[in-house]
Amino acid sequence: MDKSEKFSWRIPWKGIVLTFVVSMIALVVVVWKMANPSEVLQELAEYPLTYFLGALFFVLAAWVVDGQRISMLARAVGHQVPWWKMALLLGAANFLTLVTPFAGGGGALIVYALYRQGLKGSTATAIVIAGGLAGQLSLASLGLLVSSTLSNVPKDLARYFPAMRIGALLYIAVLITLLVLILRSRRFFKWVFRKKDNSRSAAWLEEFRHSMHYLLVEKRPHFLACYAIAFSYYLVYYTGTFVLLSGFGVYSPSVRYAISVLFSVAPVFSPIPGGAGVAEGIAWVVLDGALAPDLLSTFIVLWRSVVFYIPIVLGGTIFALLAMKWASKVILPEEPDHTNE
Repeated sequence: MDKSEKFSWRIPWKGIVLTFVVSMIALVVVVWKMANPSEVLQELAEYPLTYFLGALFFVLAAWVVDGQRISMLARAVGHQVPWWKMALLLGAANFLTLVTPFAGGGGALIVYALYRQGLKGSTATAIVIAGGLAGQLSLASLGLLVSSTLSNVPKDLARYFPAMRIGALLYIAVLITLLVLILRSRRFFKWVFRKKDNSRSAAWLEEFRHSMHYLLVEKRPHFLACYAIAFSYYLVYYTGTFVLLSGFGVYSPSVRYAISVLFSVAPVFSPIPGGAGVAEGIAWVVLDGALAPDLLSTFIVLWRSVVFYIPIVLGGTIFALLAMKWASKVILPEEPDHTNE
């Protein structure tokens, strides 16, 4: 990024409005088709508050855990970020993730934040992508572990978990292939830019490739630690849904957690911001035999509130504060350009 160019944050109002509208439509359709809204309101009033607060605790605590995923790779390149700052940053990034398609908006915010703190743009991008790959590998690994270790699965659920296991294996294969291609990409980049060896884009990509190689090979213990932290993040995050389901007393604990992983993964791969409608549909299909229509609608409302609406409000507040803080400290042309150091 050229230092002479001022950066201005714009709150993604269109994405926020679209997310809320689509999500509310999905909720209304589910509740209207499945149960009487008055019965759902009655069930919400009777649902134990301790389970709701417990689920919210795990979802928000996951931000702190996830912050250490990026911090681990930042330390690998000699950059220290206090854990609480990274937790706040991940809260703001989570907001952008929830209001953008395919949950892809948070990464750009983290790249920019690391850039402002002194890292080159190529290095910051490598940290975020390497951390993202570690996160996706851990997510697929958790899905594979959960679907492979279940026992005494009810017949009405048995058909879902083999598909989950196959999907996890395929996804792991794709991610490993992508890692190998990144590590062996030097010849490819040289071929692409053979006539533009001195171009800015070629230099940036070479720095990015070098940073990725450094993180994945020379700092492999840090990357493995990042993978372990990401695995812990998903364990904590999906415990929130597990706690919500526990309030309804459905199935055994192991099956309950497996269900939490099964339909909580869906929004990550949805082109609709927040995965609105996708997770509700999966919950409708998977839990239809375990919960009465009014209870299932109640669960969906509670789940959306814990993993979606409340994090959007909190994360959006953090994002707005960060945006105002950064806007008041615009990088000026006369300041040193650390990216050339």
